[in-house]
Amino acid sequence: MTNKQEKMICNTFGISKPKPFQKKVITDLSDGKDVLGLARTSEGKSICFLSMITLHPNGLLIGILPTVALMRDLVQRCEDNKIRVSCLYSGNTENTTVIERLTHRKLQAIFVAPERLSNPHLWKAIQRNSVHTVVVDEVHCLTEWGNEFRPMYRNIGKFIKDLPASPVIAAFSATVMPDDISYIVKSLHMKNPVIHIGKLKRSNLSLKKSFVKNDAARYAKVRKAIQKYDSKGKIVIYCTRVCDVEDMRDFLIGDCDISASEIALCHSRLSDRAEQEARFRSGKAHIMIATSAFGMGVNISDIRLIIVSQLPFSVASFYQMAGRAGRDGKRAKALLLWNDADFQMNLDIISDTDYRAVDAVNELYAICESSDDLHDAVIGCFAKGGV
Repeated sequence: MTNKQEKMICNTFGISKPKPFQKKVITDLSDGKDVLGLARTSEGKSICFLSMITLHPNGLLIGILPTVALMRDLVQRCEDNKIRVSCLYSGNTENTTVIERLTHRKLQAIFVAPERLSNPHLWKAIQRNSVHTVVVDEVHCLTEWGNEFRPMYRNIGKFIKDLPASPVIAAFSATVMPDDISYIVKSLHMKNPVIHIGKLKRSNLSLKKSFVKNDAARYAKVRKAIQKYDSKGKIVIYCTRVCDVEDMRDFLIGDCDISASEIALCHSRLSDRAEQEARFRSGKAHIMIATSAFGMGVNISDIRLIIVSQLPFSVASFYQMAGRAGRDGKRAKALLLWNDADFQMNLDIISDTDYRAVDAVNELYAICESSDDLHDAVIGCFAKGGV
């Protein structure tokens, strides 16, 4: 990256200078190299790929993202910086207009979910553009969701391979396990990618775990944690299943003297998820009870406490949840509640033939059983590095 390019990027995004991780990634991308970037929240991964729009203003960047909330957040960020961008997702009333703008080369970037890549109208419109970069953000979803939950993740590589030219491929995450790197590289058809690993541990975030022998003990821990943090900022309580979310809501209302108006919910069966998230973001509701569907890529800075009320399915899933606390740099805490029944429930939910998923459940369970320092144990599972 030249001094002129760096100045352009800083002016566009209102930063004084790129962070070391950003500078290395942007330099390699601008040199036409494929990049896998792994770094914690706050390292500025999105600026790494959004910078490619600044450096190639007449071409097209395609961003493949897992959630509508993440797309909307990036669209707003781009529009604030006068970048012509839009997104495609199911239920978007403007999808036809977006395709028309893309067809007439009026967009500098388009953000889509993997499921939209098979849209023939999108494919035809993309062919009329010069695609310089394809970004797969939150790329851990490729390994976590690509087998059963969202099988279209498996088709991203074919989509990239079928593009008329060979764009630069950039993939980013905060939580990729070492064994998954080769799978990601192969699946996305990355060519000799440069792997940049930034700092993963966050000094402002405290990770704690607590064994709970039964649900009564679990709810008691939740009540105690909420009482301690209730006046300090927003709280997110993660539950495994939709029924667990609803049970937790009933407990808070019935046993913790918390009104329904103070609580927002997020799970796959809700028709008003966007409204619920907006209530939480604005502070009208200061407690969010959710499945893992909530939070990916959503930048809500003042979450002070994360309660993961049941054992997640992997170390990566837990750290994704925990990482949503303290994004403003102030002190925050993530509390993991667990017991043997949680472990058995997770094994019952996943397929016995999905050996990767079984290994992931076992890995987190072993950490809970044996590790004194949860933060160090979790970080130790990820690819090592630092800049």
